[in-house]
Amino acid sequence: MKKILRIHLNQDETKKVVHFLDQEIEIHSIGCQGDNGLAERLISEYDGQVDAIALDGMPNMLELGTARVAHVVGEKLAQQATQTPVVNGRIIRAGLERWGVILADRAQPGIFAQKHILMVPGVCHNGLAQALARRSSSIRYADPVIYFALPQFPGVGSPMTLEQAAGPTLEQLKEAPFRRIKPQPGDPGTPRAAEPFQWADVLAGDIGAIRRYAPAELKHKTVVVECASEEDLQDLRQRGASILVTMMPSLNGDNLGNWSAAVIEAILVALRPNVNAPLTEDTYLDLMADIKWTPAVRYLQPADAGINKFAFVIHPLNISFIHKHQLFRWTRYLPDDLVERTAAYMPPIYLSRITGGQSPTTGQKIEGYLISLAATPRQMMQRGERFTYDRLNKSAKIAERLGARMMGLGA
Repeated sequence: MKKILRIHLNQDETKKVVHFLDQEIEIHSIGCQGDNGLAERLISEYDGQVDAIALDGMPNMLELGTARVAHVVGEKLAQQATQTPVVNGRIIRAGLERWGVILADRAQPGIFAQKHILMVPGVCHNGLAQALARRSSSIRYADPVIYFALPQFPGVGSPMTLEQAAGPTLEQLKEAPFRRIKPQPGDPGTPRAAEPFQWADVLAGDIGAIRRYAPAELKHKTVVVECASEEDLQDLRQRGASILVTMMPSLNGDNLGNWSAAVIEAILVALRPNVNAPLTEDTYLDLMADIKWTPAVRYLQPADAGINKFAFVIHPLNISFIHKHQLFRWTRYLPDDLVERTAAYMPPIYLSRITGGQSPTTGQKIEGYLISLAATPRQMMQRGERFTYDRLNKSAKIAERLGARMMGLGA
């Protein structure tokens, strides 16, 4: 039986046997409580006694965007052993996260489409950020909020400022305690701005950081992380989160990624047919080709599961419909022609949600979203087709963000 030592940032000690790639592996987890000296002593003690050592939450390299900086203590720990390979998940994490997003999107089409995505944090999650950015143009980074408790104001955490801020951010973190880089669940001490979390539809990154810094209310949000425990599931469920996606392969047979990238990488190291093979992505890919794996997608609220969603787009038939809308009743005091022409240029408006639909035959539940253009038929006819098509395209993006798989058109 292969043996893995997992050194983590908490304090409990456990031993578990898992089955992976037709082999049994013993994972001995020991917490160092964030004590770097204890982590060093554990590596030295088990050097040559186990097949691989996983440093869980103790990166040797910090990455954010294109910036890369070695973590002073992490680099030292990675080189502490002389016989047993020491890994922290960096080599396989990006690849598994990219592939995991693709597989999750195939399993649940549109799960990330047009969503507002917040990286919590972006540090050490370049693969996840890149993959999600291909499915949505609305992505932000919570790193300034998490690491420096900055207030929310324009530009903070945006992709436009990422390259300028990434280098200085990593320089500030390269000597920081691991518990600051990889926050654990608990009281944040200094409250963090809630606005970025409220803006987001998807929170992606580390489960510890999300549990520690996200607001208590996470209703209708999707959480995307490496791995999660039953305690993590329960906490997210109580806070109202809708969906949990775990990126790493399951080792417990329950279709939930319970183990971090560091542990998965350590297992792949231990299972190498050739113990002299280099610890590179190519070596791991040869082993990973045999993994039958898909990310776990868990609906945390029973009411959110198994609902087919649609959207329907309408438009005002004449100026009186615009006057009747609660937000535009004041327009009745303006010239009708001016109101009608001006309203035609407004973006599509989300009106309401339609709930309670269920097939009496199959029991299939449905939910709909009503979206309205602001142009009357007369205004549409006075303009080219492109004018209306552009607004219908914007409506489709709104529908996608809401999770609709089908959109109808009407009046």
